[in-house]
Amino acid sequence: MVSVGTVWDRAVDFVRDHLGAVMPVLIVTQFAAPAVSGSLAGVRADATGGTAAALGLLSVATMLISLWGALYLIGFAAQPSGREDRHAAMNIATRRFVPLIGISIVVLVALAILALPGILLAVASGFDFMAIANGTSLQPSEFGKLGSALLYLVVFALFVLWLSARLLPINAVIAMERRGLGAFGRAFALTRGMTWKLIGLIILYAIVAGIAVSAAQFVFGSVVALIAGDTGGLSLAAIGGAVAVAAVSSVLALFQSAFIGKLYRAVVGEQDDLAVFA
Repeated sequence: MVSVGTVWDRAVDFVRDHLGAVMPVLIVTQFAAPAVSGSLAGVRADATGGTAAALGLLSVATMLISLWGALYLIGFAAQPSGREDRHAAMNIATRRFVPLIGISIVVLVALAILALPGILLAVASGFDFMAIANGTSLQPSEFGKLGSALLYLVVFALFVLWLSARLLPINAVIAMERRGLGAFGRAFALTRGMTWKLIGLIILYAIVAGIAVSAAQFVFGSVVALIAGDTGGLSLAAIGGAVAVAAVSSVLALFQSAFIGKLYRAVVGEQDDLAVFA
C-alpha cells in the first residue's frame, strides 16, 4: 500500500532538487499569465463588445497556458525518481496537451450534465432569485422551497469530492501513458484502496489553499488600496491583489503537481518508461 506521507516527502524532495529547472515554466504559466489575467478582472467586468470578447479570449488563453504548465510539472515529477529530465517533461507536455484538453472537456461536460437536475429543481422550486439579486430580505420559509435542490447539490458535491480523489492521478496517466478515455479507468485502478486518504488530503489542501489565497488577496490588495487608492478597473489595488494571488497559487500548483506526479510513480513503480516518448 502506497503511503501518502511518503509520496509527499518525495514531492518535497523533487521540488527542492529541481526548483531551478521548473522555475522558468512555473513563472510563465502559473504566475505571470494568471497575474495578468487577474489584474484585468475589474476591466473585464465592465467591458462590452469587442473588448469583452478580447478579454474573454485572454482568459481562455490563460487557462490553456496554465494547463500546459501543470502538465509539464506533472510530467517532470512523474518520471522515475532520480532520473527526472526537463527536456523529457517538455516533450511529454507538448505531445499530451491535446489529449489533456479532450479529457478535461469530457469531465466538464459530464459534471455539467450531472449538476443540471439540481439547477432545474432550484428554478422550478418557485424561489425568488430576483429578490436575492436585488438585495431583498426573504422569509426563512422562502428558502425551504430549495430543499430538494439543496439536497441534490449536497449529494452532488460529495460525489465530486469522491470522484476527485479517485481521478487524482489522471493527468499523470495522460502525461505518461498513451491513453484517451481509458485514462479514467486507469486512474480508478491506481487509486484503489486509497480513496479516504486522498479525500482527506484534498480537503486539507482546499482549506490551506483557500486560506492562503484569501489572505494574500486581502492583505496585499488592502495594503495597496490604502496606499494608492482603489479606483476600480485596472487599479494598483487590483494588480497588487492579482500578483499576490498568482504568487501563492503558483507555489500551491507546484507542490500539487509534484505530489500527483510522485503519487503516480509510487503506484506504478520505478521502471524507465520515457522511451515511449522518444
